[in-house]
Amino acid sequence: MRDRYEIKTEIDEAQQNLEQNLGELKDVLMEKVDIKAKVDAEIDKRKDQAAEAVARGQEIAVDLYDQARMFVRDKPLYAAGIVAGVLLVGGAVLAIRHQLNDSAD
Repeated sequence: MRDRYEIKTEIDEAQQNLEQNLGELKDVLMEKVDIKAKVDAEIDKRKDQAAEAVARGQEIAVDLYDQARMFVRDKPLYAAGIVAGVLLVGGAVLAIRHQLNDSAD
């Protein structure tokens, strides 16, 4: 039969092992919690970057629109010439396609 000292020693060793295992478990859980917090922080950061990019895009679009309006206001004949040229090229492309489709049939 084991004496009290051996039993107490085994109990103390088991308690130390349990405390060590609990400490390791706590460390692992803290790492997982920290990872979740890091991921959440990174997601928030990326959302902020996306919102800033959208805002910059809107500012650029507004600036380009204003520049185009000023160009048309300052040089209406140039603007009309550009529009006429685009329409002429578009019409020519459509006429050529139509001619090619008719000759293919």
